[in-house]
Amino acid sequence: MSKTDRQRWEAKYAAGNPNPGFVPDPLLVRHSALLDGKGWALDVACGVGQNALYLAKRGYRVVAVDGSLTGLRYCRAAAADAGLPVHPVAADLDRFVFPRDKSAVVIVFRFLDRDLFSELKKTVIPGGLIVYETFNVNRLRSSPQMTRSYLLEPGELAGMFTDFETIDTNDTPDNRSELSHWIGRRPRSGS
Repeated sequence: MSKTDRQRWEAKYAAGNPNPGFVPDPLLVRHSALLDGKGWALDVACGVGQNALYLAKRGYRVVAVDGSLTGLRYCRAAAADAGLPVHPVAADLDRFVFPRDKSAVVIVFRFLDRDLFSELKKTVIPGGLIVYETFNVNRLRSSPQMTRSYLLEPGELAGMFTDFETIDTNDTPDNRSELSHWIGRRPRSGS
């Protein structure tokens, strides 16, 4: 994460918690039947931690990683208030050491660093899940100032996980949404 990116997120969170109710992402809630609550979960670029808290409520022990100390303070306070096993970690994701074969679930929402895909795959245990959702190039229609390199091309997300079992995706060339998602499972053997 560049210094400019970190400053931008710190300024956003310093203005107040953008999700004071800690409402989890609808995609995660919609696929809650996949979340058995067993083991560790990793929330990458967790922001204020609403999705990490949701996973902890479902029974996971959660590591919530983000570069914003202010965002993590919101997460830490909410987890402590609720007595949930969420472990906030302040880290630059470009330097973060992802644990190998540790997480039953890995989630990423509204964050894109193409260099991390291979690390995410190695972090999830055989049979574990990855839930990924972020903006695609359709976002340029409503936010033309966005940097295109932070946006997925059509089919790019699904293409990153061809060695995993796809459970759900809208990442197709005809996707008109500004968000692309992919949910899948690491094969139990041969991976």
